[in-house]
Amino acid sequence: MSRVLRPAFLPLSLTLIAVAFVTVPLPVFLEQPGRTVSLAEQVTVGTPEAEPVSGDFLLTAVNLERATLARALYGWLDDDISMVPAELVIPQGMRDDSYFDVQRELFASTADVAAAVGLAAAGYDVDPTAVTGDGARVVQVLDGAPADGALEVSDVIVAVDDRRIRTSRDLLDAVSGTDAPDGVRTFGVVRGDQDIDLQLTPRPLTEATPQIGVQTETVDPRIDLPFEVQVDTGSVGGPSAGLLIGLTVLDIADADRDLAAGRVVAGTGTLEPDGAVGQIGGVPQKVAAALREEAEVFLVPSGQVAQARGAVPDGTDLVVIGVETFDQAVAELGGRR
Repeated sequence: MSRVLRPAFLPLSLTLIAVAFVTVPLPVFLEQPGRTVSLAEQVTVGTPEAEPVSGDFLLTAVNLERATLARALYGWLDDDISMVPAELVIPQGMRDDSYFDVQRELFASTADVAAAVGLAAAGYDVDPTAVTGDGARVVQVLDGAPADGALEVSDVIVAVDDRRIRTSRDLLDAVSGTDAPDGVRTFGVVRGDQDIDLQLTPRPLTEATPQIGVQTETVDPRIDLPFEVQVDTGSVGGPSAGLLIGLTVLDIADADRDLAAGRVVAGTGTLEPDGAVGQIGGVPQKVAAALREEAEVFLVPSGQVAQARGAVPDGTDLVVIGVETFDQAVAELGGRR
């Protein structure tokens, strides 16, 4: 009987294998060139002095796709696609959809900081460091740390003892300033639709100051701007557009600046409130996206210049410029009217 049944089940087995080949997710992401966004068209600065960009600034994005066996094979055959272990992309314990939701929120806060940096450079009264928010969201918990087993990914810390926590910086300052006699602190936490209190004892971990062993991000960080700045880029997420948004805002807001100067300027890099430009992932894929749109200049964090230039084919005119600060990027582009 078994010899009769085995051939009968063969088509079903092959079908299941084929379905698994194209549908079962692997612990790997495919990193590939994404779309570009014209920031000259999608950034609006609400001041009467605003001037349109002569040329364009291109936001370059990377598509992240959870790999299957079939997609992994495709990525292995395509030089423009990299395979990245999932643990290097998504914090342990966080679902894919939650991660991408957080990345979209992060883009919004990045745009606010970048707008503030650009407006400050244009001479407006705005402080890019004056960030506020709605708490510190946990994105990772360190094994063996005081928070291990108590705090969970996506918890939002809103208080330490009687101190209100609005930003990740507030949390760091509150924890490092332990003054309770026995070191025990009460953490006010929002977990889903519940408000809970947790007792934790901070202690030195990677530094001499007390810590609880979590990586956090500010929930809905924002800065008060002198007027509205809108950045409409659809579903793009993450912090890597900061540098290009800041430059676009400066170009539009300062009538004496023409940073693009008729050129198509692409690039990538985070932008801190103090103007520091930070490194990001997916540089080769972003260079590929810029080349696809015939960009003339590509700005990249200084530490990633070699990586970016290595992605530019011989005979291509794309000029790669490494920068460490916003002011350096402005100086490299020049463009006084």
